[in-house]
Amino acid sequence: MTWTLVRAIRWIVIATGAIAYPVLAYYSTATSAATTFPSLGVAVSMAPSLAILLWLTWRSTMRWIMVLVGVGVLLWEFWGALERNFSWVYFLQHAGTYVMLAAVFGVTLARGRQPLCTRFAEAVHGSLTPEEARYSRQVTLAWTLFLLAISLVSSALFFFAGIEVWSVFANFLSFPLILLMFVVEYGVRLRKLPHQKKHSIMDGMLAYWKTPAARPGASSDIR
Repeated sequence: MTWTLVRAIRWIVIATGAIAYPVLAYYSTATSAATTFPSLGVAVSMAPSLAILLWLTWRSTMRWIMVLVGVGVLLWEFWGALERNFSWVYFLQHAGTYVMLAAVFGVTLARGRQPLCTRFAEAVHGSLTPEEARYSRQVTLAWTLFLLAISLVSSALFFFAGIEVWSVFANFLSFPLILLMFVVEYGVRLRKLPHQKKHSIMDGMLAYWKTPAARPGASSDIR
């Protein structure tokens, strides 16, 4: 099997999962399946957390087995409670993820720190002009506020609008809103920095994570 075919299969699997998960999540929370088939809700709601745990321990067979055993014991012990409250697992994962992402961006705006989007920009463009540095700081703030807004809207809908409305927002609108944010930021950047070489923030992220500064333990302070 060629490497190209392997990559193609991998992306097909990822795309299939990206489509199937929100559909299953919506079906298990906002339809009659929430009461008639609560086990599906537990399984789907726990899948992301379990996948992350397995990914973090993948290189260690012993840890991988310990995670599976530990999760199995917890699920056995609390399965009934999870069936009655799996919508909370969905909510905490959704709102909590966006809060954590907002914190990742927001903490870099503190005095003496380098804004995260500035790091992304430097990874692609090298040294930045004062105008570019100022803009990248503003973009970092914009992403912080945007991610917080997603979390706040998620919370408001979950508590006040009902699980059906919340599920539509969480499963079908959140990701398109992120894509829209990328598009809006790119359009603003074209107007604010017309002479800068055209790269997306995703290019910056990928370049940044390939640099030594992105490795664990590396300093993120401005030198």
